Amino acid sequence: MNTVLITGSARGIGFELCRQYAEAGDRVFATCRSPANATRLNALAASTAGRLTIHAMDVADSASVKTCRRSIGDTPIDVLINNAGIWGGLATQVFANMDYDNWAHELNVMAMGPFRVIQAFMPNVLAGQQKKIVTISSQTGAHAYDHVIGYSYASAKAAVNRLMTGLATEFRDRGVIIVPLHPGWVKTEMAGDVADISPEESAAGVRRTIAGMTLADTGTFLKWTGDIHPW
Repeated sequence: MNTVLITGSARGIGFELCRQYAEAGDRVFATCRSPANATRLNALAASTAGRLTIHAMDVADSASVKTCRRSIGDTPIDVLINNAGIWGGLATQVFANMDYDNWAHELNVMAMGPFRVIQAFMPNVLAGQQKKIVTISSQTGAHAYDHVIGYSYASAKAAVNRLMTGLATEFRDRGVIIVPLHPGWVKTEMAGDVADISPEESAAGVRRTIAGMTLADTGTFLKWTGDIHPW
């Protein structure tokens, strides 16, 4: 049995990762901003005989992250998955129309947010057996992605990729595996039905990739298939 912490667990890929890990018998700390409003997540928790518990955490708020860390205490964490993310919509993050407040918010949630979480929970990860940290990123953050981008979202994902490679270098000698990971273009509330794959397929691939990661992978931008993503 592994112990897994997942941010952004109320819906989409995060919820499906929680479901699959709990179904496999793992201990899951599921975090989200508003547990009281996370109807599906609460129903899932009720069906797991205590293997999955829900904890309030807003990754954009340092005090909230620290409060969540105190609630979980010194429990060793084998796998930490930074999944929390937002999408402000394409219309307000293009060259002709940039919402700078939204840009700052997306950077706060998706670049600074994972860094905050890792800072708070690194002692737990170091105490774990697997010592794996995965941050859900996006192909839009790669220079190799040559399509139209939402500048706020893509720059936040590019930033978090670089943060993860930096942390991978810093913590390699302590045996921590840190990887940014593209989960595919997933049919979530964020992307809609125009996307390519289901949350179930994405989460299953993410779990397989995490299970197979070794220290040789640290700092590598991976896909949900386990392949290296060009960057």
